[in-house]
Amino acid sequence: MKILDLQNEFRELVAQFRNEVEAASAMGHFDTHKVAENVICGLLRELCDWPDLHNLNTEQANFPGIDLADDSARIAIQVTATADIAKIKHTIEKFVNHNLHLRYDRLIVYVLSTKQGSYSQATIDTACEGKFQFSSNHDVWGYQELCSKAADASPQSLQAALNHLKAYLRGVPIGLADEDIDPPQNPPEIITTNLVAIDFPENLYIAQLNRDLVEHHGKRRAGRWRDTIREYNQDMQRRIPSTYVIHSDTLITFFDLTNQNSPYQHLIEPGTAEEYRSQDFWRVDEGHERVFKSLLRFSLQHRLFQERVQWENDEKEFVFFPREDGMNQREEVWQGEKKAKRTVFARQFNKKDPTKVYMQKHLSFSVDFLIFNDNWFISITPSWFFSHGTTFRKSGYSHENLSWIKRQENNQQVMNHFRFIASWLSSIDEVDLFSDRNPRDSFISFGQILNLGGAPSLDESKWAALPSPSEDEPEQRQRLFG
Repeated sequence: MKILDLQNEFRELVAQFRNEVEAASAMGHFDTHKVAENVICGLLRELCDWPDLHNLNTEQANFPGIDLADDSARIAIQVTATADIAKIKHTIEKFVNHNLHLRYDRLIVYVLSTKQGSYSQATIDTACEGKFQFSSNHDVWGYQELCSKAADASPQSLQAALNHLKAYLRGVPIGLADEDIDPPQNPPEIITTNLVAIDFPENLYIAQLNRDLVEHHGKRRAGRWRDTIREYNQDMQRRIPSTYVIHSDTLITFFDLTNQNSPYQHLIEPGTAEEYRSQDFWRVDEGHERVFKSLLRFSLQHRLFQERVQWENDEKEFVFFPREDGMNQREEVWQGEKKAKRTVFARQFNKKDPTKVYMQKHLSFSVDFLIFNDNWFISITPSWFFSHGTTFRKSGYSHENLSWIKRQENNQQVMNHFRFIASWLSSIDEVDLFSDRNPRDSFISFGQILNLGGAPSLDESKWAALPSPSEDEPEQRQRLFG
């Protein structure tokens, strides 16, 4: 039968592939492992029916913790030639530390060499920290699982898997075209967007506002509800987090309103709190999606306020403030191609009178929340904010200064601002893991930058160079912007 011929051929080629990987490892040729990631990706895509499985390392070098992923199936896979328990434990720890368990429901470790006979489930459970399940028997795969999947595959899927395997093992006129082996001089580029993946709780809570609060609001516009609640809380000498929205006389938040200790209990009618799936809420209509985006923004506003990054409502931007009052500069450490420091706030003094402040310059950014195929992203647009005085009021020269600096910055500089902000957001997630602060107090966590492949290659030399500072440019401004 034809299917038996396909299975026998698959078994022989998988054995050849495994032997070549092990031989390369013994010779220290570890580049073979990178190729092996693509081989395994294609085989699992066909045999496991994970059509969206892709290699993350082609989108971002050394993606943390995992190599392959199918976001639709919520499957993540680490491909490794190291078979011991230490490697399994290290992979799980990185998976948890980078909050990938919130993005993927299952982690599989594929071992290119020979698996151990068994692995300590107790060690694995400790690494999982109770945040997700990983079975030493079912989630550590090798060539045996590939052959098992091949035995159960349809002839069409098995033939597709064979074609993929033959293309990489070469010697057959199937699979990769000549241009895949010898790529063109100007291959497609990967575009880095200004989008960062975000995660938030699966459920939200809705409750009716209490009658006293509704009467206090009276006939004010719906957009004035936060003013009403602020006044109401002042009368009661209460303070609450800003992580809520008001819609149709109901309070909506990620805080558990069924819990009597929630910070909003004095604002809602007893017994009216209900739990909803977040996606069921935003999918109702465009109006509910806008309300949900507002909840995300207020959650972000509350989280960043704790880091002294404050929302400037008139500018619709988040602005970096000094960590402590009286500080003349704020620097943040971040990890780009290498670890570096970036100044996010600087107080410039008058050259003739050093006791007087000439200008205060803040890094800032605006945000928007976008959804693609039920995956949420935050778009980040870097900018600058200029202030004066200890209350950091907007400078009267702000528009002029901002126009000047925008003319001076090129695409790469703006991209570096964005990469810093994305890295910094990710870093405060990691700090929360080791702090005393309730990690669910902000509710939003930050993932990876979204990269898109297949863009046409562009000649970077064609871009215009930055203009040189004019001799007529005021000295103070040149000193401020560098």
